[in-house]
Amino acid sequence: MTILYIITKLELGGAQKVCLTLARNLAQEHDVYVMAGPGGDLNEEAESFLGKRLVINPWLIRQINPFQDIRAYFFIRKFIREHAVDIVHTHSSKAGILGRLAAFRSQVPRIFHTIHGFPFNRFRSFAANLVYLTLERLCAPLASRLICVTAEDVALGKEKRVGRPGQYAVIRAAADIEAFSSYVPDDETFRQTWQIPRDAPVVVQVSCLKPQKNPVDFVDMARKVNENRPQKAFFILVGDGILRQEVEEHIKKDGSASYIRLAGWQMDVRPFLSAADIVTLTSLWEGLPIAIIEAFAMKKSLVATAINGNREVIRHGENGYLYEPRDIETGARYIRELLDHPLKRKMMGNAGYGMILREFSIEKMVEDTKKLYFST
Repeated sequence: MTILYIITKLELGGAQKVCLTLARNLAQEHDVYVMAGPGGDLNEEAESFLGKRLVINPWLIRQINPFQDIRAYFFIRKFIREHAVDIVHTHSSKAGILGRLAAFRSQVPRIFHTIHGFPFNRFRSFAANLVYLTLERLCAPLASRLICVTAEDVALGKEKRVGRPGQYAVIRAAADIEAFSSYVPDDETFRQTWQIPRDAPVVVQVSCLKPQKNPVDFVDMARKVNENRPQKAFFILVGDGILRQEVEEHIKKDGSASYIRLAGWQMDVRPFLSAADIVTLTSLWEGLPIAIIEAFAMKKSLVATAINGNREVIRHGENGYLYEPRDIETGARYIRELLDHPLKRKMMGNAGYGMILREFSIEKMVEDTKKLYFST
């Protein structure tokens, strides 16, 4: 069977990791192709196991551009026709729109779209939400099934009348738990590399530096946590993006450069998570963040925003703390509490690890996906 995965760009993100994990596992039994736009950070990884089955669509970009979008659409249609594709599975908004339309018009028997968090939310403008909602409603009927990574997104989709109730399925995003839980750290080398004192506590966030992830709040919480704190905690932000300059300017203005580290993109985040006493996520909206699952795989406690996706994994007071987006004071208070109570951190980390073992393994995600593909 020929399966085509389509995603807008293979950047370092949760949707991209899910897409490649499915491709890697399904490629053992089927002819699998992954199509993505140019310039992705994960293109090299994808090519390592796909070879020429990684297909770069030169016209597929995130920004709306009618000229390029039309060419991207016809590129997809041509590929589907030439390769007699049996299953098309799209990820991300732009690829989801163009890919579903191209697959439907090409009469592909089975079409799936994974919603890694709906693009409409309370942090976007009314006009933007209206456009996104309209597009989702128009494209939903083109798919055989709509896959959500959280139960909350299923409820939201039904509430907003996106697709038919019977179209929905929940398949949670997953991480390679074994690769994280078995990691052997070199803490001394890590601290020397990032100029962190041997006994200083460390707080880590792994996220793109873009509006969705709200990274400036990470800087503000760092300042709040370290106010009047004799031993400063060190904060490491792993990732990059369009808000990099704004984050750097904020750090300079706050005078917090001595205890904040900007690590940029890292192909292997395990050294950072291993060094962390606490892991945070300041996002305004999410699908289901792989970063949280990876942190729990290393038995770390979490402080994150109380939004869809985060709430699916974090149980407030049990394996981490949740606070309302942009509530810097509360987020900082939870970080201080966990820094001051190492036993509580350990208990929460262990609870998080136990939870993901049951519900967020790659094996379960792949098996659930196979069942959906071949029972539809």
